[in-house]
Amino acid sequence: MATRSDQCTATRRDGGRCTARALPGRPYCFAHDPELQAERTEARRRGGRNRAKVVRLRRLVPPRLLPVFDQLEQALRDVLGGSLEPRRAMAAASVARALVDVLQAGELEERLRKLEEAAQGEDVGRRVS
Repeated sequence: MATRSDQCTATRRDGGRCTARALPGRPYCFAHDPELQAERTEARRRGGRNRAKVVRLRRLVPPRLLPVFDQLEQALRDVLGGSLEPRRAMAAASVARALVDVLQAGELEERLRKLEEAAQGEDVGRRVS
């Protein structure tokens, strides 16, 4: 197999040549350049942190509920650390659950209203035709 002039010159673990493009002005790609070991380590660390379930869950929380999420997260740490009584944490979690229920009901109501408006618009269009 012919090699490109911009191909990484490193050898893979299986003995074959790396097929990635080398960095500009360098003989190696990002994965093989020995001078970029610290950057690769940091990228893996950031990648692992951003893949965490908590980070993905935080993205699903509506922005106005993020402070509540943060408080519940802190309450969990405090209960586990012994500085918060589990009863108080349970009370906070119950109130937070009620907030979520109200938010979900409001969102469903809004979606239903939009669907009904769209259906009424279609009915009016059919009657006029």
